[in-house]
Amino acid sequence: MRYKIFFLLALISAALGFDLTHAWAAGWHYYDPECPVSLGDKTMKFVAMQPKKNIDRVCDALPDTGPTVIVLDAGDRELRDMTWDIRILDANAPIAEDNPVAIGSLPAQKYRNGMVNFDHNFTHAGSYVLYAKLSSDDGKKIYIGKHLFTVGLVTESEFYIYLAFSICILAASSFGFMKWRQKRALSKI
Repeated sequence: MRYKIFFLLALISAALGFDLTHAWAAGWHYYDPECPVSLGDKTMKFVAMQPKKNIDRVCDALPDTGPTVIVLDAGDRELRDMTWDIRILDANAPIAEDNPVAIGSLPAQKYRNGMVNFDHNFTHAGSYVLYAKLSSDDGKKIYIGKHLFTVGLVTESEFYIYLAFSICILAASSFGFMKWRQKRALSKI
């Protein structure tokens, strides 16, 4: 009987605090195939992955620091004919609009196929911004886009999942301890 109660408590706490969709998101993040980077009235797609650690493609929260592959894809023909200036910025540092200081960048050039992928080694956990400035040859059309993402941080939703799971385990343990003490007190009588 005692083992049945403990099994039931463990099952309830697991069901309440361990949502598989959120657990999947805790280390293997959801991949939105669009992951848009807004460039005014146009968009490009952003995807990041850490192939040495896992094969998951992420949009906004890389689970760990380390070598990362970033992919940008622009389907619009006009964007393909523009010069792309791509930089990775520290989101906590002030960002100058005219010439932001980058922790990683690509040489400004045209990517006629509309896609670029590049490697960057993130050594510190934190918040980062992908800065994309696309400009026409004559400089009359300029599109600027920014995409915020994190590296190696616990996201807000993960924090609440861990907190809920901890509360469920604490509640189940307290309930089990109280039942054990009641049974022990009854056996002394």
